[in-house]
Amino acid sequence: MEFTSGSGKEFNTIHANDEHFYDEIKIVLDKEPIAFIDPEMRGLMSSIGLQKNKPFEPDARMQKILEDGVAIGNATARALYFQPRDKSAYKYDDRQWKTAFIGGDYQWLIDEGEGGRNLDARTYFFYIATVNTPAMALKLIDKGSQYALVDTSKDGEFLDGSKTYKLNIPANVPAKNFWSVVAYDPQTRSELQTSQPFPSKNNKRDDFIENADGSVTLYFGPKAPKGKDSNWIQTVPGKGWFSILRLYGPQEAWYDESWKPGDIELVN
Repeated sequence: MEFTSGSGKEFNTIHANDEHFYDEIKIVLDKEPIAFIDPEMRGLMSSIGLQKNKPFEPDARMQKILEDGVAIGNATARALYFQPRDKSAYKYDDRQWKTAFIGGDYQWLIDEGEGGRNLDARTYFFYIATVNTPAMALKLIDKGSQYALVDTSKDGEFLDGSKTYKLNIPANVPAKNFWSVVAYDPQTRSELQTSQPFPSKNNKRDDFIENADGSVTLYFGPKAPKGKDSNWIQTVPGKGWFSILRLYGPQEAWYDESWKPGDIELVN
């Protein structure tokens, strides 16, 4: 088997946000085994003309319905993540950071399945992520990974790529392997495209300037504050952004919240 590294290469993994999304579904439906989705979902697809190995030819009436449907679905998913009404979406009572898994379950089951599946929580996750595994949600000391996400500053305002912000990562990050902070584009949910090869920092790859107490202050903005280049993640003027903090090999201090990241704060 030949393995090709994708590091440093640019490619588009973004699904269509218009009616062409259904054409993408049709390609997958034809390619995969019929049993990869259950009869109920296949029935929903058939109701709009999507069926394996049959032509997908929506008439003008159906095309308009599909255009409206994808616009409403996209807007709904964006609202569920960026403006959640579910307070349990927030990881801490006193911070802006959100959890990746509302309910703490990688399957989004309510009361172990007795309450069914939390469909809003699942949509919230998959609007900004691609895959889920048990190791991303279970409490596994020194194994797996844990996540916190943020799209607003300490004052509750959405993050603005034209402005400069700072984020304090306290000392002794409870991550056995490594931790990282990555900046993303809220439109594409992919990494920000800037002059930096990677809009991110991690403690294994990067040489930070540490504070006297061992903490690290990261900066976000269109230009690096003077003398802070090694701690700076570039943002794009006129474009919003959000960030994900990842801990690989999380330790007890993450779970009992005796360690937690600071809020992102505006630098005047």
